[in-house]
Amino acid sequence: MSLLEKIDLDNNSSDMALERKAKSANRKNLTIEIAGAAIFSALSIALSYTATFIPRIPGWYIAWFDPVSLIWIAAFLIFGFRAGLITTIIGTIGLIPFDPTIWIGPTMKFLSTIWFIILPYFWFKVHNKTLTHEQLKKPKNYFPPMIIAWLLRTFLMVLLNYLILKYMFSALDFMSLKWLNMEQINGTVAVIVTVVFINTLQTIFDVLIPYFVVYFTPIEKNLHAF
Repeated sequence: MSLLEKIDLDNNSSDMALERKAKSANRKNLTIEIAGAAIFSALSIALSYTATFIPRIPGWYIAWFDPVSLIWIAAFLIFGFRAGLITTIIGTIGLIPFDPTIWIGPTMKFLSTIWFIILPYFWFKVHNKTLTHEQLKKPKNYFPPMIIAWLLRTFLMVLLNYLILKYMFSALDFMSLKWLNMEQINGTVAVIVTVVFINTLQTIFDVLIPYFVVYFTPIEKNLHAF
């Protein structure tokens, strides 16, 4: 065997070894993501039982705070995009049998939360960056797509609440701002004010609580064990 052939054989062997390592790492990452999604999905379903104890806006079936979406976004920050997406989908389906509105509540929760997982993913794609746990920790990478997600969430929730109240329940004219001591304001204006307010408040919880819990508690250090 000539020297050139030996060098070529060594290079091929090295490339094959690197390829095997890459495939092994991908399988390990996928296993961790699936396991993380399963655990966090179950946790979010379990936490849904706390909803009965959370205060709601008087006259509206809207909670001031919902811990379920915190779990979904935390799964995204810890395990990545695929795990966050799987957790949100499974968590939504798992909520349906236990929600008093059957499918309406879980569907609205899904449509109000999914943007905080999808938009950061596309934000990184557009800016030619790799979406990683470490990169998401940087405020310049985390908060801009979350602000866009908040705007999209708020617009969508105003539209859907309006359509549901008007055409599904015929209750639009009965909705008012009594919770703000302004009972004389009702209908569309009441829907806009209430939905914008509560979705902005819940967005603050959804964006900040998982971020600080994941990145500024012992969870951050334990992640390096993976």
